[in-house]
Amino acid sequence: MARRPKVSIIGAGTVGSVIVLALHDKGYPIVSIINRSGQSAIALAKAVKCERVSTNLNDLAASTQILIIAVSDAAIAEIAVSLAQVKRVKFKGMFVFHLSGAHTSDLLEPVRKKGAVTASIHPIQTFPRGQRLTQLRARLRGISYGIEGNQEGIKLARQIVNDLEGRAVVIPKELKPLYHIACVFASNYMMVFINTISELSKRLGFGAAWTEILGPLMTTSMENVVTQPISSVLTGPIVRKDFETLERHLDALAESAPNLLPLYTVCGIELVRLAKSSGRLTENDFTEILSIFRKSLKQSPPSKTKKVNQ
Repeated sequence: MARRPKVSIIGAGTVGSVIVLALHDKGYPIVSIINRSGQSAIALAKAVKCERVSTNLNDLAASTQILIIAVSDAAIAEIAVSLAQVKRVKFKGMFVFHLSGAHTSDLLEPVRKKGAVTASIHPIQTFPRGQRLTQLRARLRGISYGIEGNQEGIKLARQIVNDLEGRAVVIPKELKPLYHIACVFASNYMMVFINTISELSKRLGFGAAWTEILGPLMTTSMENVVTQPISSVLTGPIVRKDFETLERHLDALAESAPNLLPLYTVCGIELVRLAKSSGRLTENDFTEILSIFRKSLKQSPPSKTKKVNQ
């Protein structure tokens, strides 16, 4: 195996630590770890056999060839500025990348001016708290990474992703915000729907875990949507033009779970748009359903709702 480049990391949070552990497993020497908290940095250092640990950027190993910036999005630009002022480190030819999904490699301009090749590499995965680093490491296998940068940066980013056994997806710089929105919908916003199902299930008193009752419906829906056009798998009262049932849904939410009424309405409007664009609903259907949603929201102020015994 060819000798791997020497890696340093700034930040020892969950995502950065998992990436560094994975690179260590692939033979990349980890030569320095810089982090605000010495405790988490020391824990990571033990896992990757790194001898240089510090809370000071000036202690970055001079032998560093790949530098990962794994700090909060708000801190990336400031770190880049401070890094460029570290005189003992030669940035020419160094590959520097951050892990942000929302920001581009432009934030690394101060070190690029010093000769570094820059990029952003964002793992499209979530890492839940409370699990050991080795457990989280397994979540990297086979995932995709959103990468962005200039031609040279993209080339080096692809190599990193390949060594991580992932798939690189090149994101145009101007589309990075939209890319991150898609990731948010696929992760955090998905949790909103899961929590909504859980909340409604508690009110229904199924007598069993809601996952047992509604899990098969969710699983089949997901299987359908990845194998068939959305237009052919849409179902429910909106697509069936069952306006009476739709109104009953809205009345029930206004009475029993008013906090969920806006979510149901927004999702319903988007479903109407999909159904109309796919030919499942006419323009008149679209207009009628929108009027039902508007009427429900106007007539159901939170102050007039009543609580349901749980």
